[in-house]
Amino acid sequence: MTSDNFNAWLINMGISGLEAARRLGCAKDTITKYKRDGAPEYIGLACSALYHNMKPWEKSRYDD
Repeated sequence: MTSDNFNAWLINMGISGLEAARRLGCAKDTITKYKRDGAPEYIGLACSALYHNMKPWEKSRYDD
């Protein structure tokens, strides 16, 4: 995830760096780094999931 995309995510979510850190489970300093340098792919996926109000994965009754 590029820094431009991460910053756009923050703006679209309407959240602060501190709130982003809480939701992504990382330190505020890490958010500062993502804003400056971009974020790893797994953070981009987590940002997408949060944007779409997805809940954590749960095994369904149809899974083996």
